[in-house]
Amino acid sequence: MTARQYAAGANKGVYVEKEGNKIYSVQSHSIEENSSVRLVHEYGNKEAVGQTDGSRTHSISIESAIAMEYTDDTMPLYILLREPGTEITRYIGEWKTVFTGLMFNNYRETGNLESQNESISLTATKRQDFFKGKPISFDKARNALGR
Repeated sequence: MTARQYAAGANKGVYVEKEGNKIYSVQSHSIEENSSVRLVHEYGNKEAVGQTDGSRTHSISIESAIAMEYTDDTMPLYILLREPGTEITRYIGEWKTVFTGLMFNNYRETGNLESQNESISLTATKRQDFFKGKPISFDKARNALGR
């Protein structure tokens, strides 16, 4: 069996997966965590005495990706990201982070005759971290990865 060939500039650590198959290798991306934290006040006290952890969402922007299983004409990434079961997986050493529950937000394409740039924005409602294949809590993973 031969090793999989990657196009120049491909990131070997971030993939768009469909039902466990790596469909796209992501070249440029950003992930931002959003949390709805509320401050808790005591009666008659102006200073907050604590906070409640709210729901978390993850805003993901993909600037460019390389098709691994399909040609771009057969399965465009922006269509694939709208299908149920599609997830984004990031590998950092023995750490694996899987973002699921993807909600498509925006697709933008710019370019000219010489070059083209596309940008996709979406929100993931669920994040699951794994270390050496075993599930691990988000807080423990964030502390271990220094984030």
